[in-house]
Amino acid sequence: MEETTKAQGASVYEASADEPSVTDERPRGPHNIQNHAVEFDASIRAAEDDAAAAERARFHGVSVALMESGTQVHDLIQELLREETHDPDHLRPVADAFRRHLAAKEATVGRALESRSSAAPVVRRDREEGVQLLALLDGAIASPIPEGVRSLTVGGVLADLDQYVAHERRDLVPVIERELPVSQSDRLAAEFRR
Repeated sequence: MEETTKAQGASVYEASADEPSVTDERPRGPHNIQNHAVEFDASIRAAEDDAAAAERARFHGVSVALMESGTQVHDLIQELLREETHDPDHLRPVADAFRRHLAAKEATVGRALESRSSAAPVVRRDREEGVQLLALLDGAIASPIPEGVRSLTVGGVLADLDQYVAHERRDLVPVIERELPVSQSDRLAAEFRR
């Protein structure tokens, strides 16, 4: 009976040679943990890229151009926030990219949609917010802000700017998709990217 108990215990507590043990699948040591973290981060980025590609496939023409431009502005903002830099020289590329984004949007989407009564309020509100944020960003670059307050001021402006780009995708892109025919949207996309 003792042998039976040992045999049963062996099958319960000891892994057979054919099956990997649970501990073989677990990362051991800092190197393996770091490798798993890198793999996990890469899989998350790949999933986010796939989701973004699927989302872009739902849209056409100038909506895609607008979202691409907004993503570029978002990426510049995120880079500054990661580096925690508030120097005016580092803010200028964001201001320039945002200024180009607003100008291209105004020349294409703004001009095409402002005459449509259902879209005009959204376009007007978007334009006003964009101009206001650009003025705040230019002010953060040009005005001498005390160093202790500068990081909060610049961080707040960058966060508002990033939120504006996200709201643009949420509020303006659906209006573009609803109001503009595909042929006009495609033509405007070519103008937007110039």
